[in-house]
Amino acid sequence: MRRLVLSLLLAPLLCLVGLAAPAAAAPVIQEFTVNGSSTDLTLQPDEELDIVWDVTSTETPTVTATGTGWSGTLDPSGTQRVAGPAAGESLTFGLETTDSTGTTSATTITVTAQDEPDGVTPPPVVVQGCTVVVPRSDSFDYGLAYFGDTEDTEPIEAGTYRASSLTFGGNIDVTIVAEPRADVTVADGAVTTWDVPSGEDCQSELFTVSTAPCSFTVRNITGTSIEFLYGDADAERADGQFTLAPGQQRTVKTPRAALLAVGLVGDAEEDPEFQILDVRVPQTGCDGGAVGAGGSAWPFPTNAPAAGVTVAEHDGTPAWLPVGLLVVLGVAAGAARGRASR
Repeated sequence: MRRLVLSLLLAPLLCLVGLAAPAAAAPVIQEFTVNGSSTDLTLQPDEELDIVWDVTSTETPTVTATGTGWSGTLDPSGTQRVAGPAAGESLTFGLETTDSTGTTSATTITVTAQDEPDGVTPPPVVVQGCTVVVPRSDSFDYGLAYFGDTEDTEPIEAGTYRASSLTFGGNIDVTIVAEPRADVTVADGAVTTWDVPSGEDCQSELFTVSTAPCSFTVRNITGTSIEFLYGDADAERADGQFTLAPGQQRTVKTPRAALLAVGLVGDAEEDPEFQILDVRVPQTGCDGGAVGAGGSAWPFPTNAPAAGVTVAEHDGTPAWLPVGLLVVLGVAAGAARGRASR
């Protein structure tokens, strides 16, 4: 009976002793990341790596860096920056923790570097409908090539352009070329040329022209003012030039049987939008009879606003066109002469 009573009295004390001395808990790796990733990852060659770790334990654990990427004894928590693997190689970063009882926790992350490419691929020119986006690049310059002549280009800055402004209203075939800078090798098979849309859907429509005997009528069909020029394509000066407000029209009397009609919006030398038409004007049934080539004609222009406009015939491109368009037409003429000579 005495033994039973003693056992009943001692049992609670034995339980308290057990609670006061629990078994040591294993250390826990709360965090272990490489460049923010807790799993294996692939990066660019020789990229620097930021390693972050945090270990908790009921006592101070031993924390060790293991693997091929780093080594040594570490604090229970911290950060460290190390060099990443070279092209095509891998490094393993491990973390191992051990407490005084020999209880261990461990984890690893493998970092692989991509193979070095054989060359560099230029950022692509993006065509979105009739909008062209030229990218910025540290390895390539971009240029405009006319009529497929990609060996002779005109520089173009990064930015967004209307296809119609690059193709002069859809009248010129234009290709954008990515040209590598010094010491840059282009990757095999990389796309380096992009055609600018020049079909009917991307042509500028700024005005309409209707003709009658010895005259034509031009109408602005845009929502903004356009500058309108007209005359002989081989003339030193335009026959006339005037501004048409949105929806406005104007009738012009002319003795010419063939006219070049040009409408433009914006700065004539900085990204203008063009529409160009060849206009055939009937020269019969006019007052004074036929007045075409070699015929008699009234003095003209009779109603062009530019005072003192004269016409002097000469060979070559029309000097009265905007400078930017003259450059392109000169290229076109040169390309045509080259084709004719072959």
